[in-house]
Amino acid sequence: MKNKLDKIIKSKVFKNSIWLTVLQFVNTIIPTFTIPYITRILGTEQYGIFSKALNWIIYFQVLVEFGFGLTGARKTAIIREKENLQELFNNIISARILLLVFSFILMNIISFFSNFDIITYVCMNLLFIMIIGTTFQLTWLFQGKQDMKFITIINTISRIISICLIFIFVKTKNDVLLYSFLYSVTLFISSFISMVVAYKKYKLKFTFSKLNDIKKEIIEGKYLFYSSAISKVFSGIGITILGFFSTNSMVGIYSALTKIPFVLNVAFSPISQALFPFCSLKFKESKKIGIKTVKKIFLYVFCVYFIISFILILLNEGIVNILFGKEYLTYSKALLPLVIQFLFAIINNFIGVQILVASGNQKRYSKAFSLSCVAMIILNIFLGKFFDIYGVSMASLCGEFILTLLLIYQFKCFKEGVIND
Repeated sequence: MKNKLDKIIKSKVFKNSIWLTVLQFVNTIIPTFTIPYITRILGTEQYGIFSKALNWIIYFQVLVEFGFGLTGARKTAIIREKENLQELFNNIISARILLLVFSFILMNIISFFSNFDIITYVCMNLLFIMIIGTTFQLTWLFQGKQDMKFITIINTISRIISICLIFIFVKTKNDVLLYSFLYSVTLFISSFISMVVAYKKYKLKFTFSKLNDIKKEIIEGKYLFYSSAISKVFSGIGITILGFFSTNSMVGIYSALTKIPFVLNVAFSPISQALFPFCSLKFKESKKIGIKTVKKIFLYVFCVYFIISFILILLNEGIVNILFGKEYLTYSKALLPLVIQFLFAIINNFIGVQILVASGNQKRYSKAFSLSCVAMIILNIFLGKFFDIYGVSMASLCGEFILTLLLIYQFKCFKEGVIND
């Protein structure tokens, strides 16, 4: 037993998994360390300007990533010839460069027709440095090579330096542009260094690919892009709608409040990832065993997060005051639907991912998710326009609840053996 354990710990897969976990922590949790400081320094209006700009930039980031993170990693893992790896390297970066140019043009068109103020527009351009960084991001390469150590160390150092600079130099609400630059430059620096490492370690040198090769790469990544895009719309539509119909202050308050369920989601994500292969194996044994196993695990996990959510609801004013400051207290009640939404998100994960996807019914999950996303967009537009921050909060909850109903329907069809059309 000890020999088997030692073998697992020393394996490349185990080490790569550890580095991937650290990278996820660095990219998701570490940036939130500055939030209590920044929300107070910038205030609701300036933080709202930053949040509105960042929300649009993340849309463009998903477009430039275009699913290559997974398709590139998979292809890298099976490639044996250096020439083939060089071709893949060229194709992915070339495709991302074209998507980068398209994103920049699209950003300016949206900015023009949306009548964004000059500060928001400059913020978007400074944050666009993130998109340049995404273009040359090579996580897919190192992940496919099971060599995540380099990219994780690079990202960690870049993030820590960025955070330190934010605390040192961002001192007043007039520093929103400086904050935007420091926030975005991390990804650019880490991507530049990773390109150097790729050249030194794997002898990869970028050359622009032929258009037919680029087109082929984009076609292969489009399905993963669709799912990523829908997921981003699902999570970011509230800020987008408030950006059109409300004030910058409301955008700032809502954006700050969403950080609380975001942290809860990040905490739940490793549990979901760890459960998925286990649940998949149970469904391989039989449908009955798989469903029974998921139900049993769900009760324990849901109870824990229900208690945490209940505490957040009960102490919402105190928590908002501690995390973000007094300026955000007036609308602290808008946090309540967001916390309840998170509970429904857990239910949806167990039905959608741990049951439907784990049993090979991805189509059922995708169908339900797409329909609920459309419903959420419509709800956000109408409720956000008439009820402001409370409207988009309720729209998020209603959208998640609709997803729950759709997944329950798909689960019943799966359980009863109804064929999905």
